[in-house]
Formats: sequence, structure tokens, C-alpha cells
Amino acid sequence: MRDFWIIGPIAWDLALYVDRIPASGHFIQAGESIERPGGTGANVAVALSQAGARVHMVGYVGADAAGQNMTKTLAAAGVDVEHVQVLPGHTSSVVLLIEPNGERTIIGIRADLLHTITIPVDAVAPGDIVYFAAWHDSFTAAAQAMAAAGALVTSVPPGTTPAMRYLIGSRNDFSAIPEEATAIVTEGAKGVTVYSPGKSDHYPAIPTDAVDTTGAGDAFAAGLLWEIGNGRPLAEGVHLGLAWAATTVRAKSSMPNTTSVHLAGTSGPRPRESPSADRFRS
Repeated sequence: MRDFWIIGPIAWDLALYVDRIPASGHFIQAGESIERPGGTGANVAVALSQAGARVHMVGYVGADAAGQNMTKTLAAAGVDVEHVQVLPGHTSSVVLLIEPNGERTIIGIRADLLHTITIPVDAVAPGDIVYFAAWHDSFTAAAQAMAAAGALVTSVPPGTTPAMRYLIGSRNDFSAIPEEATAIVTEGAKGVTVYSPGKSDHYPAIPTDAVDTTGAGDAFAAGLLWEIGNGRPLAEGVHLGLAWAATTVRAKSSMPNTTSVHLAGTSGPRPRESPSADRFRS
């Protein structure tokens, strides 16, 4: 199994479960609130580590209690946190408004400093898999260098197409479907469409009762990357990603829990305790 390098946000989430999204000027009462670990990069890293992968997290936290909580959460899940940088100020944080159908609206409440981090290019070995869970143009040189050194580099859109083997993102993330890379486009309950040169293939979502769709896209990306890392066909990665996403939306959590999902071609994921938000409920 290759090493995975996940570059992206590490965040502390405040989830508010509401009956509806309020109109401008209106009041609404949340039925439940939960503080919990999250962040697109951290979510993917934890999902892969739960499954048994060697995962290195590259990102930042602030010099605050939330940053300490996130670092401990990642380490407890088995993620290597050597390259999680501590920056002055606050850890990234978002407010999630989650409706009864599980759909969520995201409000960022801290400035994004991800573009300021140092990417450990020289630590990435040939054959490793690198995933940019968020993209800044300042990452271009590092992405190109890692790809040139033999790493398989993937990203969310827009990425830097010459370095990218795959682009993974939601339909709203793509301003256009690239011709050079394979685009894996998630469409929520409609499933996933894979665009490769000269063709497209659609995969329907797995029907499920959604409680909270936070982290579903991250779970999908993790499942896809897991199978790629095992040398399996892209189609198998899509199927596993859809299974991990379907499991994720059934729980009130930002982070996917892959420990209960069968891994194709294995006896099952390595058992690890999933990060819990129960003690932060109110």
C-alpha cells in the first residue's frame, strides 16, 4: 500500500440542526447543536487511516484549544501529524446549518490561511498518492514537482491540470470539464459521473436515508483514493466511494466513519475508534 499525503483544511465545526434555512431578517431556533472535528482535508485523512492506510496530513491549525483538539483527533485516528503546522491565531472553523433532509449550508467564520503552509515536497516518495482537498494557485509548483518525482497527484478543481491524474469534485466545483485529466464529478443523490477523454460513465448513488450530508464528498474521495492506492480499477474506486458516502450521510458527524464498510479485496478495515462528537453536544 502506498502512502497518502492529504493537503487541505483542518477545521472545528459547529453543526446546527434546523427546521429550515431562515429568510433574511427572520429568526430560527436550532433543535440541536454539536461542536465536532471536521475540515475537508482532515475528513479524508481520517477515513483513509481508519481503513488501514498510512496517511500524512499537511495543513495547519491555530494556537488555540480547537487546534489542540484537532491535532489529537487526527493522531488518535492514526494520521501522521508531523506536517500539521501551528499558526498564530485561530483554527479554521465553520458553522453548518443542517436541514431535516440532511442537506447542509456552510458558513466559514475564520480566514483561510492554507495558501501560506509549506508543502513537504521532498518527503513524498515515488508512487505515493497526493490529494489536494483544497486548491490554491500557490500549490502549483509543489504539485508539479511531486508529479515529476513519480507521485500520483490528484486534486479538487481547478487543480493544475498538467500535474493532475484525476480531478475530484462536485458538479458546482467544475467550471468546465477538463480534457487532459479524468474528472470525477459528484452529484449528490444523483450519483457520480466520470469524464475521461472521449467518453463519460455514470454511476448511480446508493439509496439511503440521509441525516447529515456533511463529509459525504470527502468520504467518496477517500474511498476512491483507497482503491487507487491498492492498484484497483477506477470503477471499483467509484463504487467504494459511493458506499462510504452512503454510510457517512446516515450519521450526525462531519468526519466519515469507514470502519463499518467492507473494503473490496480485503478482510475489512483496520479497527480504530472513530472520532466522536458526543461530548460536545448541547
